[in-house]
Amino acid sequence: MDHEREARGIHLEGNNCSNSVYRAFSDVDKAGGRPPAPRSIAGKCGALLTAQKVLADLGIDRADELEREFERHFGYVKCVDLKRNRCSCNDCVGVASHLVDEYIAQAG
Repeated sequence: MDHEREARGIHLEGNNCSNSVYRAFSDVDKAGGRPPAPRSIAGKCGALLTAQKVLADLGIDRADELEREFERHFGYVKCVDLKRNRCSCNDCVGVASHLVDEYIAQAG
């Protein structure tokens, strides 16, 4: 499945960034529960927080690497900074989802 495309589509339907990533990965992340609320941890982007949760739920320990790659791509990880610098929420959702797919594939 193309999780990036799925997450972007869910986001465009009006869902927040966190929910969009969470729902897109429901086919592989069976841990249940709820996604982290956007900005709930140190003001970070909800797409990033949820991508980290999905990896953790799958036993893939690459949360720090994911955060570094996300920041390398956008320049920021905090929602307020992303918005202030006109980073698209849909792009944040897409990049976070794409990175999760990459790490899942690498974990084999």
